[in-house]
Amino acid sequence: MQAKPVIAQADDVVEDGAMVTVGVDLAGRTGTTGVCRMTWGRRPTAELLPAKHDDDLLAAMRSADMTGLDSPLGWPVAFTALLTAHRTGVELPALANHAACADGRPGLGNTFTHRLTDDVAWKRTGAGKQRPLSVSADKLGIVAMRAVGLLARLAEGGPAIPRGGSGPVVEVYPAFALIQWGLAPEGTYKGKDATAARSRILAGLEAGLDLDLSDRVRVRCVASDHDLDALISAVVARAAACGMTHSPTTEEEHAMAAVEGWMHLPRRDLPLTVVRDGVGL
Repeated sequence: MQAKPVIAQADDVVEDGAMVTVGVDLAGRTGTTGVCRMTWGRRPTAELLPAKHDDDLLAAMRSADMTGLDSPLGWPVAFTALLTAHRTGVELPALANHAACADGRPGLGNTFTHRLTDDVAWKRTGAGKQRPLSVSADKLGIVAMRAVGLLARLAEGGPAIPRGGSGPVVEVYPAFALIQWGLAPEGTYKGKDATAARSRILAGLEAGLDLDLSDRVRVRCVASDHDLDALISAVVARAAACGMTHSPTTEEEHAMAAVEGWMHLPRRDLPLTVVRDGVGL
């Protein structure tokens, strides 16, 4: 784990020995990126940090023991094989679908559009129609391009940041985390008209984690799904640091995660208070 440089801010007071996690709701445009840093002391606290430039994001990530990055950290292996074959003029790889669900329903999609972790997470949450976007065939791709650039800069010439989450950065998906915790609303919590849904989600997080939130953080998380997603990402980073997320388990999952990335979901049966108390550290 990398050392934590001090970010010079007036409110940067960390209890001795307290874990610090950062959540980044990454977007292709800086105006819709959110960054939250949480300090896991006697009562967890949260602060929303600047997110105008990549340097702001890197400063936040370097200040943390663990960062939850809301972005894919790679592309489907089959998709990159398709691009390589097309570029070199060799036979294109065959289109294949992800394995069917246990109840016989089709898997998430095909291996050109969705990574193994997308399929595994979708099945694990039972999200149904709420499918992860395709990093290879949707606008999410520009977010992933920014993410891999951040990871390269974060490594600073040293070993590459592991894409499977065994290093200081884990890939997270706030919408699926809310499903795991039983906090997902019936409708969307995204957009300017969903303040009531965000308020209920935040109330659930505050109660489960005994959060000590300032009025400023509370108001901004209710007003903006980007700030709320950043806070959720920081909580999932804490769960990952405590060994309380679903990591790759099979040989195939480990191999694919190293290339495609791996979405860390908090355990479905994980009480939020366990994340707070740090059981498993």
